[in-house]
Amino acid sequence: MHLQLLFFFFSFFFSNSVSYLLTLIHSLMSAPTKTYIQCNPLLDISAAVDDAFFVKYKVSKAAASLVTEEQAGIYAELEQQPNVTYVPGGSGLNTARVAQWIAQPKEEFISYVGCVADDKYGKILKDSAEKDGVKMVLEHTTKAPTGSCAVCISGKERSLVANLAAANCLSQEHMNSPEVAKALEGSKLFYLTGFTLTIDVNYVIQVAEAARKAGGLFMMNLSAPFIIQFFTENLNKVLPYVDVLFSNDDEASVLAKTFQWEDVPTVADIAKKAAKDLPYNGTGKRLVVFTQGSNPTVWATSEESGSVEVTPIATDKIVDTNGAGDAFVGGFLAAYALQKPVNRCCEVGNYAAGVIIQHDGCTFPEKPALSP
Repeated sequence: MHLQLLFFFFSFFFSNSVSYLLTLIHSLMSAPTKTYIQCNPLLDISAAVDDAFFVKYKVSKAAASLVTEEQAGIYAELEQQPNVTYVPGGSGLNTARVAQWIAQPKEEFISYVGCVADDKYGKILKDSAEKDGVKMVLEHTTKAPTGSCAVCISGKERSLVANLAAANCLSQEHMNSPEVAKALEGSKLFYLTGFTLTIDVNYVIQVAEAARKAGGLFMMNLSAPFIIQFFTENLNKVLPYVDVLFSNDDEASVLAKTFQWEDVPTVADIAKKAAKDLPYNGTGKRLVVFTQGSNPTVWATSEESGSVEVTPIATDKIVDTNGAGDAFVGGFLAAYALQKPVNRCCEVGNYAAGVIIQHDGCTFPEKPALSP
């Protein structure tokens, strides 16, 4: 009798332990890979304004620019508008928030590094991003106020006036801090926007070398044509480390012109050329991913290539195309962090971009309709 009881309890314990272990293994396998993102955090201050507002602050419609002295009062006046909204922004933070939203993990899997001030805008930005599940590893500077972006809405047009301010003040002290070191050491995917090349290229290389040391992947977005054109030297220093390169079709064309590639008639050809010919010190196969708006997203490595169709969205449903590229990378990263194949990553990225352009700013519903 005692042997029977002992056998029963042993069998019960063993079977439940195996069940628990399998559940744990499944949970760990389905958890997104820890991801490090670095960029210039900005708080988007968004409101609908009339034509007189555009004239007063000399803002061109459907354009993006850096703030001038005569536009200094634009942020305070936007805040006085009855419909003003605040959304954490900056390209990399948009990507981080979308990735966290798409993956819907039980805990945060993205650490975000940047610089803000300990002020009203900084608090709103940090609190909002953390509410979306992003772990904010921020430096707080006293040298400048938190970066902000005036989003002036006129119908379906969005005009952006950015004041980088504190975002430009990221320091070596913070990059060497225990908090950043922990974020770097705990990650396997590392994503930086091209805008980080405008601050200090050494910070970018520091992250790239951390990715190599961790056996992870270093990813970068070309982000804007001016990055390729005017920060070419910094870009050239970083390109050998880039395992995954993102851009849109406009930036891809500028890349081809900058490197004098004359035998690349299509964006897909540029992707193949970039994958094969740009300098690379990694041990794997570089992946290049280029979006083309409503045209197919194309990707390439040194050995293979492909394209993924974009689901069309009716013109009357499109609200704001700003942030579509950031959202694409967010969706792509969420799927990539869950070890999905490239085509699926592109599909999820296209879906995320499609959701974002149907909302004001980089905002989204509580739950995605598509899982990675």
